[in-house]
Amino acid sequence: MTTSPGRTVFLGPDPLPALGSHLPVICTDGCGLSRTSEPGWEDFPKPGAASTAALLRGAAVQARLHSGVEDMVVWKSSAEVEQIAEKLGVTVANSPALISRRIENKTYFSRAAESAGLPIPPTRVGVAGPELQLAVRELRGPFVFQLARGYSGEQTYLAESGKELEELIQRFNGRSCRVAEMVPGTPVTLTGVVSPERLVIGPACLQLTGLPTLTPHPLGSCGNDYGRPVPEPEGVHEVGLRMAEWLRRQGHLGIFGLDLVVGANGMVVCIEVNPRLVASVPLFSLSARDLDSPSILDLHLASFGIGEQAAQQLDCHWSQLILYQLRDRLPDPELQSSRGSLTATGEFTQIGDLELMGPPAHELGLLVQAQSRSGKELARVFLEGACCSPDGLLLPQLQHLVGQLRALLEVAPSAGDVS
Repeated sequence: MTTSPGRTVFLGPDPLPALGSHLPVICTDGCGLSRTSEPGWEDFPKPGAASTAALLRGAAVQARLHSGVEDMVVWKSSAEVEQIAEKLGVTVANSPALISRRIENKTYFSRAAESAGLPIPPTRVGVAGPELQLAVRELRGPFVFQLARGYSGEQTYLAESGKELEELIQRFNGRSCRVAEMVPGTPVTLTGVVSPERLVIGPACLQLTGLPTLTPHPLGSCGNDYGRPVPEPEGVHEVGLRMAEWLRRQGHLGIFGLDLVVGANGMVVCIEVNPRLVASVPLFSLSARDLDSPSILDLHLASFGIGEQAAQQLDCHWSQLILYQLRDRLPDPELQSSRGSLTATGEFTQIGDLELMGPPAHELGLLVQAQSRSGKELARVFLEGACCSPDGLLLPQLQHLVGQLRALLEVAPSAGDVS
C-alpha cells in the first residue's frame, strides 16, 4: 500500500468495495468478515437504511475520522458527504458529486456523449409525456426505457412494442427518462482509472445480464466473467480510451466503469458510464493482491495525489456472481460470509472465515449481505476464471451453487411460484 497506514480509509455501508485492497474500512456492518487480520474494519451500526451519508452523520464516526484519518474513499459521493468531510478536514478521494452525478444521469450522458461523437444507440431523452411520445416514433423497437437515475437495472425496462413503450411513458409521466433502441449483442463491461497524467484501461469482461437465477431485473447486471474472451477486444479498448478522455474533459478523476454492447456486426456501442467505484473493483484488487502489485484503489487514490502514481496496467483474473434477493429472506440464516471450495457438482464446502483481503487464490469467497430486501443484493460469490459457458449460461456447478445458496438464505418457494 502506497498511502500512510491508517490515514486513508474506505468508508461506506459495507466493506465490499475495499475487499482485497489493503485499505482499512469504516462501515455500518462488516457483513460477517473476520476481524483477525490486517487491514481491519470498524463498524458503527445505524438503524434504518444504510448509506454513506447516514454513516457520516454519526457523532462516533465523526470522532473516529477526526482522530487521525486524512483521506477517505466512498462508493458514491454526495453534497452532504462532501460538506461533512470538509468540516472534519478529511479529503474525499472521489470526483465531486456535482460532476459525477451529472455524468451518471442517463439523460445528460446521452446528450453529451452523442455531441462528443461517442457511439451510443439511437436515443431520445426528455420528460415522459406527450412530447417524448412523439419523439420516440423515430426509433425502431424493441426499446429500452430507463429513468434518468437507477442502479443494477432497477429502473430499466424492456418494451417489445410501441404500445408497451407508450404504457411506460404514461406510467412514469413527468419523470426524466431515456428511450433507446435495444442493441442486440454481447454485454461487456470495461473498468479504468482517469488521472491528470494518464489513462489506465483494464481488460474488458463479459457482463452477466438479466440471468433469472441471479436477478429479478430483466436487464440488470448480475456479475462479471473475466475468464472468457470478449468479442472485438481492440474495438472495446479503443472506445474505452475515448470514454476515459471524455471523462477527463468533464472533470472526472479516478475509477470509472463503462457498459457496452458488441453487436453481431462487430460494432461497439456505449450504453452507460459510471464515474465512480463500480462492482468490478474488488476483482481487480484481488488480482493485484495475487500479483503483488498496487491495487486499482491505489491507482484511484494516486489520481487525487494520494500516494505514489504506479506506472502499471490493470489485470484481472477473478470473476463474480451477484445474487439479488428474489424471495423473503430467512430471519436467521446459518450461512455466513466465508471462504471455501467448490466441487465439480457445485457443492460449496466452507474452509474458514472470509477476511477483508478476500479469499486466497484457488478458493471461493462468499460474502453475505447483513441486510437486504427484495430486488437488492443478497450475496456475492468470488471465483477465479470463467463462470459462464460460451452460450452465456452459468456453468452447471455454479448454477447448482446459486440454488444451494438461495435455499440457505431465502424462504422456500411456495407451490404457486414460477421458477
